[in-house]
Amino acid sequence: MAIFEKISQSRIVVDDTEKLICVVENAQNINKHTEYILRVQRGPNKEDKWNVSRRYRDFAALHASLQSANIELPLPPKKLIGNMQPSFIAERQIALQTYINQVLKHQILALTLQVRSFLDPSNYPLNLAEQALQTVSIALRGDGRYDLKTPLPDIGWRVRKHYFIVTDRDTRTNCLLSWQNYGPDRHLCDKDLQTAFKSIQNISHPFIDSILAINNLETGAYVVRRIHESGTVRDMLYGTDYTKNHLSKYGNPKVRKPFTSGQIAHYGYQMLVALKFLHEKGLPHGHIHPGNIAIENQKVQLLDLENILMGVPCHDRPYLLELRKTSSMEAVDVYCFGRTLYEMAFAEPLDQYYRDIYPSGIYEDFESVLRYCLSAVSSKHGVPKLDSLLRLPFFTRSVLNGITPRDDSRAHLKFPLSVKDELRNAIVATETRLRSEQKLVRTSKREVRIQEILNSEEELRKQKRRAKKRESVWKSTSSLGDAAPSHSASTTSSPTPPVASVEINGHDTQTPAATSPSDGRSALLDAICSFDISRLSKVNGR
Repeated sequence: MAIFEKISQSRIVVDDTEKLICVVENAQNINKHTEYILRVQRGPNKEDKWNVSRRYRDFAALHASLQSANIELPLPPKKLIGNMQPSFIAERQIALQTYINQVLKHQILALTLQVRSFLDPSNYPLNLAEQALQTVSIALRGDGRYDLKTPLPDIGWRVRKHYFIVTDRDTRTNCLLSWQNYGPDRHLCDKDLQTAFKSIQNISHPFIDSILAINNLETGAYVVRRIHESGTVRDMLYGTDYTKNHLSKYGNPKVRKPFTSGQIAHYGYQMLVALKFLHEKGLPHGHIHPGNIAIENQKVQLLDLENILMGVPCHDRPYLLELRKTSSMEAVDVYCFGRTLYEMAFAEPLDQYYRDIYPSGIYEDFESVLRYCLSAVSSKHGVPKLDSLLRLPFFTRSVLNGITPRDDSRAHLKFPLSVKDELRNAIVATETRLRSEQKLVRTSKREVRIQEILNSEEELRKQKRRAKKRESVWKSTSSLGDAAPSHSASTTSSPTPPVASVEINGHDTQTPAATSPSDGRSALLDAICSFDISRLSKVNGR
């Protein structure tokens, strides 16, 4: 078991939300079959890349595993005869590139274990669920309070987070246990982490879900909560059961039940109150999205408060990397809060990092909230503070109408002073990594733009060289025309240039007028060819 835990620990440094870029670079025939060489890059860092070899049947197996998402993907058909011909392999290589581009275009597919293991098998073994089951079984036997009942495979989007139904031995009630490995932003030592876990287990707030049990191990931690039968807000939006596979639930849902403006104002205000409370206590949430929010008795219940302590990356981190000023944890919570309201209103996630145009008929006060959080101006100059959002008319009106209570007298969260300092340092380190990756993304974009400019300049130079070559060919052709004794087809078809009248020996004659350098040679040739010697006067010679 110790060996297994060390292996898992060595893999948690990978950020599971980083985008993977794949290029089908080449194809080779090996043992009467074709293997395609994929060059994969993780994130904007060009040094973090590797090659992986895949056959067509590997693509077909991946395609079959993603069918539950109900997303149409253009996998090229199988061919039994002539599949080793170079022309066919070249066509299929292009088709497979189109296919993998479409897969990585959908975030819900790009984050699955199947896709990650297909492109990065060294960091994403397919037996992660089995490893989690072994770890949880051993941990619960040592705890003695809960009995493991059944796993709930793939109900969430995180590849290293696994869910189980457990039974409380004292009350004989079922609870939900989640096991999760530590992430790259974990900066607390084991002792401080255990103390922080005890503090959040004792938290008391009307809009934050309570934790029944939480325990940290060497490679991760497990958390036990009560079961919310209605699921999360995302389950409510798409009318599905929380126990189903997340691809079938959220990939391309057939049912969409957006919240009304009144419901959004009501629940949005409660979320803001809970977030403000957490920030005042020095513990940002950092992971706000509809999958981390439950609703019980018309009250919001924020879930997964432990994520920030475990250092796992945010669901919306790929979009956060595109934002210049959203680097503090409060700004992250405000931005993710705006994305959450957007999905609640339109029953679909926002597929870009900002939005300026909204459907006609949207409530004006609500649109102003979305613009504060998600507009292009906010993405460049920063989002507002939590206090500023709470003062917006969209939320204050909900309180004045008596829909949302102000009572938060039960709120309680306290960290020891030593843990407060360490927690503050951990948050600073998390923000620093976010800023460094945002800068790396901007640098990468700048390099792409520079390369495009250089390519355009190179193309311009090529065009100039081609123009000079055409001009030299034209000049050589014109020189041949000067030596021709008779009219050429091109000469007779050319328009007659302007002529000027000059006097030669007392008689008028026509000579070419001054022309531009580019037309001079052609005009001179036409004048010579049209010269009539009979029009000249005879002169008596000696």
